[in-house]
Amino acid sequence: MSIESVRTMIETSKTDAVLRQQLQSAEGPEAILTIASEKGYEFTEEELLSVMQEKQLSFGEELSEEQLESVAGGGKGNKTSFNGGTHNH
Repeated sequence: MSIESVRTMIETSKTDAVLRQQLQSAEGPEAILTIASEKGYEFTEEELLSVMQEKQLSFGEELSEEQLESVAGGGKGNKTSFNGGTHNH
């Protein structure tokens, strides 16, 4: 279990449309943990929330490509989320 596993999952979601859609439709950290476990990612809710807080992510809007890159690459992102919203480019 690790924070790096959270980042790896988010990086993978950039190219895996199914995973991206699952994360975007997840309602809360418990749902993301279930998805992650099914996909072979191991991390705790605390680790997930830590990465989300660090990268200013929340639940309620879809991640843009730039925001995904920010999280996966360790850059500083804008407030956004895994869930709902529209995809803007």
